[in-house]
Formats: sequence, structure tokens, C-alpha cells
Amino acid sequence: MSNKEKMQTTDEDILWTCQYCGEVNTVWLDLTVDGKQDFIEDCRICCRPNRIIVALDESNNIFVESRPSDE
Repeated sequence: MSNKEKMQTTDEDILWTCQYCGEVNTVWLDLTVDGKQDFIEDCRICCRPNRIIVALDESNNIFVESRPSDE
């Protein structure tokens, strides 16, 4: 099975930390999307928007970064 086939059937709940209040949040991620994903997600605690950046490497390791949305 190729990496692309493996990714097409994969989804994941990822953890990210709010850059405003420091609370850990989860968001569902569709790993069938190729390349980097960049989106805004509101913190479930303080409701402030965070920019979430997700990337996959060649080994399908997930890298998650959260930033303040106004950055």
C-alpha cells in the first residue's frame, strides 16, 4: 500500500494549545488533504481564534503549530 493510499483512509483528532489562554484543544483533521493545512480554529475555553498549521512529512508524521490569529 502506498503512502497516498494509506492517507486517504486516515483521519485524526489532533491536540493544539491555545496561544491566548494556554488550554489544550482538539480538532478533527482530514489527512486525505495533500500538503500543508492552514486554518482558523476558536479555542473552546476562551473562544479566541487561533491559526492552526498542520503538515505531514514523508513518513506521515504530523506536525502541528498554533499561532495567534493576528500574527
